[in-house]
Amino acid sequence: MQHRLELLGRRLDYTLKRSARRRSIGLKIGRDGLTVTLPVRAPVAEAERVIRLKLDWILQHLDTPRPELPQLRSGGHVLWLGTPRTLIADAARSRLDDTTLALAAPDEHDALAKAFTRFCQRAARNYFQQRVPYWAERMGLQPRRVLLTSAKSRWGSCTASGDVRLSWRLMQAPLAVIDYVIVHELAHLAELNHSPRFWAVVETICPDWKARRDWLKGEGAALLAWR
Repeated sequence: MQHRLELLGRRLDYTLKRSARRRSIGLKIGRDGLTVTLPVRAPVAEAERVIRLKLDWILQHLDTPRPELPQLRSGGHVLWLGTPRTLIADAARSRLDDTTLALAAPDEHDALAKAFTRFCQRAARNYFQQRVPYWAERMGLQPRRVLLTSAKSRWGSCTASGDVRLSWRLMQAPLAVIDYVIVHELAHLAELNHSPRFWAVVETICPDWKARRDWLKGEGAALLAWR
């Protein structure tokens, strides 16, 4: 939901989101501007209060020039399962081999981005349909549904009703990292929080979860940069 404030003679637009999992107010500045995430029951006035409190920080980051998004081009590279693949445009059909990813799209960024999105989504559906039941059985947990998400703010989520959402963009990450995200979200079926008990559930399956999480923190921006 879009909102607007007039502060210091300047119009400030921001996106307001609600999260049942948040207890505090979150601020994020991305390419689409400022996003404020409120706990479900917090009044909108709380968002405005925090914006005023953090206004100097917000304006500083909003006014900082951002680098241009990388353009997808034939001969360039994209990540697939953590390994760079050379991108080939104008293929008869989209296909993947050990070193290349051929896409049935002209050599234009927008066309290639759409084709790459479709390729990732198809692969993600297939992979998640196999791996989520595998890990769910090992953990003794059962999600209600498994859904794809295009969210850029998180790699996955789990609702209190048992819906697990996973980003199709994860197909660019190493398999171990994808499995970590799956295990992370399934663990929320046991603990819908990030308490020590939650991390204990994750660690029983992924003892090296910190290293897998660190890969996402360090390399995850590249999975989002092209679109």
